[in-house]
Amino acid sequence: MPVMSTPVIGNDHRTRDLLGTVKNYLLTGQPEIIYQRKASKAALSLLFLIDSSGSMIKDRQIAYIKGVIAQTIAQHQHKRLRYGAVALTQGDAQLVSHYTTDTTSFIESIAQLRSGGKTNLKAGLQLIQQMKTSDKTQLYIFTDGKINTGGSLQESALYFKQHLRTLSATTVVNIESGFVKLGKAAELAKGIGATYLNL
Repeated sequence: MPVMSTPVIGNDHRTRDLLGTVKNYLLTGQPEIIYQRKASKAALSLLFLIDSSGSMIKDRQIAYIKGVIAQTIAQHQHKRLRYGAVALTQGDAQLVSHYTTDTTSFIESIAQLRSGGKTNLKAGLQLIQQMKTSDKTQLYIFTDGKINTGGSLQESALYFKQHLRTLSATTVVNIESGFVKLGKAAELAKGIGATYLNL
């Protein structure tokens, strides 16, 4: 009696799901091989919204961003990472870097950012919304929370909840300096349900 062999088509390196194959046979009576599903290779996007009104701590912001990138790479070694940045400057929002996988050029783009002007958080959130994709996205907001144009802090928080609440994670990094601290960044984090950290 001839022995039946399983046909091999090309180089099939898929992993067979033994338990799934047995269950399928018991349910259907058909000897169909079930394969394990591969993990999604969708890109993990990191977006940085940077309040550039404070020049005194620019180097600390860059160092922190470098640390975030390094930590994310370590945690997601098998995912494709990409980075984007928006700056709050001169009373408006400016695209610093569109999505890139090149960490060196990304950091250089942030390092060249000029500081000064009023802070328009809502304009920054609107630009972040335009950049947001269906991929998993984490947002880091660097600000002292002192919003002085383009609407109030509360209006910005409301806009976030209406348009950006589906982000996978949001962190507000407080960059407030000086002896008198108003705690506006903490208020923002609470208002949008974000993680709060001090730089």
